[in-house]
Amino acid sequence: MLAGSKRFLMSFMLLVASVASLAAEPKSALDGFVERLGGTTTLTADFSQTVTDAQGQQLQAVTGHLALATPGKLRWETAPPFQQLVVSDGEVLWVFDEDLEQVTIRNLEMKVQETPALLLSGKADEVASNFDVERFSRNGLMVYRLTPKDHSQLFTALEFGYNGNDLQEMRIMDATGQLTLIKLNNVERNVKLDRMAFVFDVPEGADVIDARTEF
Repeated sequence: MLAGSKRFLMSFMLLVASVASLAAEPKSALDGFVERLGGTTTLTADFSQTVTDAQGQQLQAVTGHLALATPGKLRWETAPPFQQLVVSDGEVLWVFDEDLEQVTIRNLEMKVQETPALLLSGKADEVASNFDVERFSRNGLMVYRLTPKDHSQLFTALEFGYNGNDLQEMRIMDATGQLTLIKLNNVERNVKLDRMAFVFDVPEGADVIDARTEF
């Protein structure tokens, strides 16, 4: 899931205000991040996502729409030409590749260190045990960088950039130097969402790969 990127316009005053806010905030970086997560029960946004390699060359880009709800519910849909739909009801995860007419079904891994997206959908209580958290200002945003305590993870760092309490961007860095940048627009927090957004019906004729495990 990848996407075209859009740079945020910002002014010198916005940058100064962000730095001042950062300096004035008495909470630790961990407490500030967990507070922001805990204050969001639902989130919808349009997104653009780009993936670049260690040399800064763009590998792929997509746009789309996402919806999140606690606990563990997700709907992530990318636009043509890379159409893909990912849906989670909090227990099961469906990935539908429209071009391949293929659906993969698996259990939702509820360990936040293995599924970072769960940080945005109800696993804030696991942040302290799985990540070191630092905070800094960049491009007018308050950024929280999470570094996994388990160095065997596929990613080396996660970053969440906020304008106030509104999430504006996410970055995922891996050991190869690859960077995934996700920018959010038209963000709405804590609005009522249709529960059917987190239900997936397998399209007729689609190939199904059921990778669920029994517990």
